[in-house]
Amino acid sequence: FLFCSFSAWLLIRLAQTYNHTLTFRMQYEQPPDSLVLLTQPPRDLNVRVRASGFQLLRYQISPRDVAIDLRTAQRRKGAYFIGPEAYRRQVESQLGEAMGLLEMTRDTIFLDFQALRSRTVPVRAAVQIELARNYMLDGPIQVEPPNVHLLGPPGEIDTIREVWTEPLKLTGVRDTVSRTLSLPVAGRLPNTQFSVGQVTVTAGVFRFSETVVDVPVEVINLPADREVRTFPASVGVLCKGRIESLKELEPSDFRIVADFENPDPETGRLLLRIAEQPGTIQSGVLLESTVEFIVRSE
Repeated sequence: FLFCSFSAWLLIRLAQTYNHTLTFRMQYEQPPDSLVLLTQPPRDLNVRVRASGFQLLRYQISPRDVAIDLRTAQRRKGAYFIGPEAYRRQVESQLGEAMGLLEMTRDTIFLDFQALRSRTVPVRAAVQIELARNYMLDGPIQVEPPNVHLLGPPGEIDTIREVWTEPLKLTGVRDTVSRTLSLPVAGRLPNTQFSVGQVTVTAGVFRFSETVVDVPVEVINLPADREVRTFPASVGVLCKGRIESLKELEPSDFRIVADFENPDPETGRLLLRIAEQPGTIQSGVLLESTVEFIVRSE
């Protein structure tokens, strides 16, 4: 009997209407596309409402947030703000018919907006690859996409010239590598939007072979009345590349030159360099860096 009496009393009390102060958490939404909110505006809003005990109990069990539309912000003398009447209407529309708004703060909400800028910067791969013996990289490491577009406040993006991936180190690599890597700097720029959060890094790898091609030495910048003979007359070029490419190499695919006007100042020998080599090989290295010579006048 006592329990039934208490239940009836509680229902009567909850059915009655009360004036009560509630604290809502404000959620700021829909910022203008060209602006970013650098600091968080006030979050708590004290509102005096008139509602039934059931409504107040429901709020105590499950507190609710109130959305504030930032597109309603005004600008005056360079400052952005939402006046009390503007956000009062937004709050009142979200309370519903069962809860009446009696009183709330009359403070203006000031907003720390800053205009956004955009820029596009290259992505660099922070990748170290140690290849297995007799393996080479097939060209430079590729990054896709190669650039990232940034949209953020000047204070965050103005000094950025490039963006690096997270570090990756691989050893004993024999096959083509493809990895998806994040951009750590994105986590350090809270107000900047990145066009992508990850990139794909690819490195082609192949097994190479070696061969030596003997190429005649060509002396350049020689006076018209002089003849030069070099010792040796031809020099080997150590070539690395795919086997099928190495099989097709000919001495005429290369050009080794020695500049008569610029001999080695210490030895007087002619310095050698590779002036031309085919693009089908990965590398070509001279087995000798200088040659002896004799000059004969005509």
